[in-house]
Amino acid sequence: MSGDLTIRGIKIAHERLSLALRDNSQVEVRVAEDATVDLTLVQLIEAARREKRDAGGDLTFATPAPQPLLDVLTRGGFLEAAESRRFWLGAGE
Repeated sequence: MSGDLTIRGIKIAHERLSLALRDNSQVEVRVAEDATVDLTLVQLIEAARREKRDAGGDLTFATPAPQPLLDVLTRGGFLEAAESRRFWLGAGE
């Protein structure tokens, strides 16, 4: 995922992620270091992760969250639970 991943530009990322979720049992998400992000991206990925888990599949995050995303995750309190930290930051965190 790259570019504008905010409420203004999330449509393309949503469409691509929806197709990947539909067509694959395992999906890996990667967010570009220079992507513009807001809470919209976090909500999209969290919803997709739950949907995939409930369907018996797996959605993983390819690399630790890049700094812009990390800032949003921290401000939103998404890194408080150990399971969330493992997903967003990698198993070694």
